Formats: sequence, C-alpha cells, structure tokens
Amino acid sequence: MDLVQPTTCCRTLLLLSSFLLVLDGHFICWQAVLRCQQEKECELAYNQYLAACDAYLKGNRKQCPSHCISALVRLNQTQNGPDLENCDCGQDQQCRRVKRTIEPCIPRRLPPDADSMGCTEARQRCEEEPGCHSTLTAYLSNCGQLFNGRKCTLKCKSTIQQMLLIPSGGLLNRCVCDGVERPFCEVVKENMGKLCAIGEQSLSTVDPESEDMYEDEEEEPRTDREEGEADTVTSYSGTGRTQLSVSP
Repeated sequence: MDLVQPTTCCRTLLLLSSFLLVLDGHFICWQAVLRCQQEKECELAYNQYLAACDAYLKGNRKQCPSHCISALVRLNQTQNGPDLENCDCGQDQQCRRVKRTIEPCIPRRLPPDADSMGCTEARQRCEEEPGCHSTLTAYLSNCGQLFNGRKCTLKCKSTIQQMLLIPSGGLLNRCVCDGVERPFCEVVKENMGKLCAIGEQSLSTVDPESEDMYEDEEEEPRTDREEGEADTVTSYSGTGRTQLSVSP
C-alpha cells in the first residue's frame, strides 16, 4: 500500500468513512493509516516505525532490531496508533505480508486468565527473592556468548542448572515470552535449545536492560554480522502491543 499525504478529498472521504467498520468491528487498514496521519504525534511515530523496521520488513535482518520494537511501542502510545493494531487488510496481499512479517516484533501480552505465566512476571518474581536474584545476575554475566548465539560455556550451563533448582528460577523455564522483551527472549530460548544440552530444561528469559553485562571471559571478537544481530538487545521504555497491518 503506497502511503500518500491525505488531500482535501481524502480528508472528506475519511470523515465519511470513519464510521465504516468491517464485520468483526475493526477498521480497514487504509482507514487506520489515514486516521493516524491526521494526528501529528501518530504520523511522526508511524514514520519512525517505517524507518526503524524497514530493513527487517525487507528481509535484510534475521532478528527484529531493538529500535524497531521501540518504534512499535511509541506508536501504540499515540491516540490513533492503536487503530493500526487489529485493522483488517481485506484483499491487500502486501498488507497481509507485512502483518505476518512484523508479528515477531510485537510486544505480546498474555491475558489475565492465561494458563501459562509470562516471562516478564516470572523474572520479576525471581528478582524479588535474594537467592534467585543473585543466580539470575550470575546467569546474565556468564551466558553472554549464549545470548549472541555462539555457544553455551560450561560456566553458563552450570549457572542455568543452579537456577533451575530454585522454585522461582523454575518459573523462568516454564514461562511464555511476552512484553517488550518477547523478541529477544524467544531468540535466547532458541539458542539455549540448540547450544545447551540440559535435557528438556532451559531458561527462556533475560532482562534486555542488561546489555552491558553480556560479557564472557572466553568470548572472542565478534564479526560484523554478529554485531548487527546483537542490536536486538536494548533498554525499553513504556509498554504496549502494536500489530501493524499496513505496508510502507
């Protein structure tokens, strides 16, 4: 879908069509885009999203970059940004493609009645207990190469095993990746499944605010590609869930 600045005709059309919803109660995506462009903050956030997520949407990045996730969060905090969350693409195939592509970047939140605990809550519970908190800190310090997808060192593996012996640490093994930490959490979970042979057990979450702690005494210099993929780790502000269903 090519985005253009709304003309006077488009603005009139927007006013006439703003009440037209698809049968399931969601806006049509072109309507959601026009509504966003009528709000200065939303338009700015949307343009930032297009720039931040461009490389990922084009398939030039394997993992969702942190600045793309942050842009999605900011967009969802605007007045009309949430209208883009569940808008309907209709028969627009490019819109559908973008919706599928951007899904892994979405800060997913579990419903209150979900059977599983989200990893954000599991980590918070661990941090509230001194024993679990100290082991989690060691995990963040000792598993830098695991987070980068390089290898699971003996020290990292030993720390994971210690964590799994703690009740609150066990929650980190069973939790579901959610919130703004979701993309990086899922990458770590995948890396651990491939690199750490600890039966069926694995911790599935880390705190992305600990980027500066991801060092390992055995770590070797990283390639340019690894440096790029490490951009997934970052500090986030704000929360929200934005599912963009429209294409640049």
